[in-house]
Amino acid sequence: MKEDIIYKVKDQLAKDYNCSIEDFNNKDNLITDIAEVKGSRKYTDDKEIIKILIFNGKLVISADKSIKEWCKENLLNIPGEWMFLYSVLRKIDKKINEFGYEIDNTHHYYLPKENNELVNENYKLKWFEEDEILQFKGDNRFDEAFAFNKNYPDVLAVAAVDDNDNILGMAGASKDSDIMWQIGINVMKEANGKGIASTIVRAVKNEILKRDKVPFYGTVESHIISQKVALKSGFYPVFAEIKFKKIKISKEDK
Repeated sequence: MKEDIIYKVKDQLAKDYNCSIEDFNNKDNLITDIAEVKGSRKYTDDKEIIKILIFNGKLVISADKSIKEWCKENLLNIPGEWMFLYSVLRKIDKKINEFGYEIDNTHHYYLPKENNELVNENYKLKWFEEDEILQFKGDNRFDEAFAFNKNYPDVLAVAAVDDNDNILGMAGASKDSDIMWQIGINVMKEANGKGIASTIVRAVKNEILKRDKVPFYGTVESHIISQKVALKSGFYPVFAEIKFKKIKISKEDK
């Protein structure tokens, strides 16, 4: 199963970064022309000028022609494992500021290594399909579980509930592409430390696998608790990305 999932993820990342699956079979850094390939993941409606991926130590950059030569000269020789050094990120951010963009965040992502059995706990699981998830729109308790974004719609969720049907935690899955569904998680403060997070993440992961999709889990470097949830839920780290966004200019700055 693990090898099949890796192949599907390579196929997805090849679409995202305008390269081929075979490009991931070596560790030579690569730069491509940025393009919106059919089937690629889309997280913003703004024009993108750069995307950066680290996969198994390999650096892949997709860049607009306006910044491609700069990337070749300044980034292509940096080992992928050192791309998240602050000195490197600062250099990238300073350059893309010239084009009206900035680094949004750095995420690393986890893939499933096994289909874990659920752990019996003192709470029930309640499932929600795509249409049923809409009832939670605007509910700030679930800001990580659900995105409510047309580019990556929420398609599946599971909640841990107590005997009175009160929600203790919610794990949701967004359809980031036809291949890959991303998991987000929220646990209520009063339910922290009870193992709810790993149980519901594992539950939604197993359900996604049953639907022949690839579940994946992302978090930032400083979120140690989230990383522990991923590992406890049967995931392991595989790739990382730098995300960018347009700089928003306030009225005061105009």
